[in-house]
Amino acid sequence: MAEPLRQWAPAAVAWLLLLSRWSAGDPTRRCVRLVLLGLACSLTAQIPAAATALGDLVGVPHAARLVSHLGMVLAVWAGQAFLALVNGHPRGARWQAGWAAGAATLMCALFVTMPDTFPQSPWVMEYCLVYALAQAPALAALVHLGLRHARQAQDRTTAISLRLVAAGAALGLLYLVNKSALATAPRLGFEFPFGRTALPGKVLPTTAYLLVLLAAALPACLGWLRRYRLHRRLGPLWRALHRADPGIALDPPAVPDALVLGNLRPRLYRRVIEIRDGLLALRPHRCRETAAAAHAAAVAAGLTGRELAAAVEAAAVVAALRSRAGGAPPTAHAAAVPGGTDLLDDADFLGAVSRRLAISPATNPARPGPGSAAGR
Repeated sequence: MAEPLRQWAPAAVAWLLLLSRWSAGDPTRRCVRLVLLGLACSLTAQIPAAATALGDLVGVPHAARLVSHLGMVLAVWAGQAFLALVNGHPRGARWQAGWAAGAATLMCALFVTMPDTFPQSPWVMEYCLVYALAQAPALAALVHLGLRHARQAQDRTTAISLRLVAAGAALGLLYLVNKSALATAPRLGFEFPFGRTALPGKVLPTTAYLLVLLAAALPACLGWLRRYRLHRRLGPLWRALHRADPGIALDPPAVPDALVLGNLRPRLYRRVIEIRDGLLALRPHRCRETAAAAHAAAVAAGLTGRELAAAVEAAAVVAALRSRAGGAPPTAHAAAVPGGTDLLDDADFLGAVSRRLAISPATNPARPGPGSAAGR
């Protein structure tokens, strides 16, 4: 069971990540897709069943080995190009593209001349050395640029992903050294039995693949998790505003928020926009005196920063909702509506407001306080 899992799981993960990112984007995103495409093709060609099927299809028994190696050259070049673009060195990416293309062409030429893939056969050593040289400069650049950019990254997830890429590239370099030693040993007349053990032959490359795939998956997984939590956190505020004005909802949800798992990026955007529409409709009923009183109470409770602003906004929203529901006339001097600097920052702030509505009876329009008519 362990061996089939080792063979199939990395390839399946690579194809899944590639399909999930198959959309237009800037050059850096295209580089990430090329990395995943190269890894997916390389890992698929290493599966024995896929390798046999490909050999039967093209009539070349070991064609899958060439496909696997070319896929790795593509993945390594694209990874180096990604980090070169991120670090502001596009010329380095173009130089590496020429190096990789030339090496890939030479690999194809040598592969055609090889009678088989045994290390002692003609041209096998040369092919392996060219394969190693095709990747070595880019892998070294991945280690160097990955660690340097990780130190400069302000986002913790990005820093972790870059360190994972650097670690995978370092293991890839070690694997190429081992592979080159195995290819040259028969021709140079020395023995290298350690190179044929499971550690350098299977564990090392598999770990390198998994580290790179984890680096590619980590930002996407954490981004999905953040959007899912934000979408759920906004629920109480959205529902309070929706009860007051159902017209803010373009498409009211048919299932509970906990079951909304897909299309979270547009759903989160739409929810923030609908909340903002609801708050805009409430603005004539917002009272500066209520906001000032809520601010004084929140400060007395020891709240600071965003929690202070969220508590004040929650109290102002509840007061405006009750004023509107009670038929009170609009105020002459409406209070300003605070918010974030961008979509995610605004969602974070509105999520804090929504959390205040959910946990505090005094600020929840669905839970009247003791001084209200409904609470007496």
